[in-house]
Amino acid sequence: MAIEGPVAIILAAGQGKRMNSDRAKVLHEVCGRSMISYVVDAARGAGARTIIVVVGYAADQLYAALDGEPDIRFAVQDKQLGTGHAVKVCRPLLEGYDGPIMVLVGDEPLLRPEPLADLFERQRKEGAPCLLGTAEVDDPTGFGRILRDSAGRFLRIVEERDCSPEERAIREVNPSCYVFDAPALWSSLDQIGTSNAQGEYYLTDAPEQLLRAGGKVLALNVLSADDILGVNTRQHLAQAGAIMQARIQDHWMTEGVSIVDPGNTYIDGRAKIGRDTLIHPFSVITGVVTIGERCKIGPFAHIRSGTTLADDVEVGSFVDVNRSTLDSGTIARHLAYLGDAKVGRDVNIGGGAITANFDGERKHPTTIGDGARVGANAVLVAPVQVGANAVIGAGAVVPRGEVPAGTTVAGVPAKPLKPAAD
Repeated sequence: MAIEGPVAIILAAGQGKRMNSDRAKVLHEVCGRSMISYVVDAARGAGARTIIVVVGYAADQLYAALDGEPDIRFAVQDKQLGTGHAVKVCRPLLEGYDGPIMVLVGDEPLLRPEPLADLFERQRKEGAPCLLGTAEVDDPTGFGRILRDSAGRFLRIVEERDCSPEERAIREVNPSCYVFDAPALWSSLDQIGTSNAQGEYYLTDAPEQLLRAGGKVLALNVLSADDILGVNTRQHLAQAGAIMQARIQDHWMTEGVSIVDPGNTYIDGRAKIGRDTLIHPFSVITGVVTIGERCKIGPFAHIRSGTTLADDVEVGSFVDVNRSTLDSGTIARHLAYLGDAKVGRDVNIGGGAITANFDGERKHPTTIGDGARVGANAVLVAPVQVGANAVIGAGAVVPRGEVPAGTTVAGVPAKPLKPAAD
């Protein structure tokens, strides 16, 4: 099958020992999504049509996480012999392809597609065998340094372990973001050796090799310090999460969502939120959630994965909604739990009311019809169906079964109320 270009290679074979985890490093989550999923999105957004993920440690986890992605292929790096070797194992998959190849690392989840697209475009216009995306940072610790001549032209990359004291002071760094012309990439990788502190094949030697062969190599300072935050520890993971959370909230505020206190609000990267929705402090939105327009969320609300809120829904203080749908105009203002529930239009859920959806072995559904009223501290023991315009009295326990439309029930167990005697 012919390769469709441009191509992106994402290096994801490392164990990440400092994470102290059995999980593949790139599968650790930032705002609800794996790090590598953000890098894949950035590559796609930049124009990559084929993505090759290099796997090694915990490869089965990567296969499972990225299963079903039609543009993703895998290359296996059985032995960790360096980044140059990691790219080289992709060569059999790219036999006959001679277009641009972007190389990224899977543990930089904050990469944005726009500067990556600029690199693809500049490589096309310049016809250069190699372009590097660089960044200037206040603290370059851990990065290779970009060396330039007196005219500002690229000379080479020096890994931190191999830096002299003067080179360590350089603030322009290499975040491992490249675009190569395919034939030039393979030619340069055939020439590099292991004469470095780690005894590995460094991809960072490839640009210098191409320059020595008379090729044009450009180092372009197009990335920000936030873009290139690499995650090697749990502390780095938290830092990346804070930056990503700010980006997510900025996006939704730009789209017309009001977030009263961004610093005390959490929104998952997979959530969708309609305009003119208002989110109060200490609210948490996790997983795949869809929230309509003009909703009111919180304070202290928890909207969990699998939930859909239609327009004009209110989920208030200490309300937990999980795998449920709430139709338009429905209100649950305080201290309620709705799990595996399908709630109709204009329903009122009283304070302390819950759907008891778990019997110790399985989760069961609750259906509440349009216009129903569920009183304070009521318990609906699923599976249960509450008909349209039914009323559940305060403190009632509704056992499994059905409350007919228009019926008022109360008590433990809940029973229909009889009309008062004349």
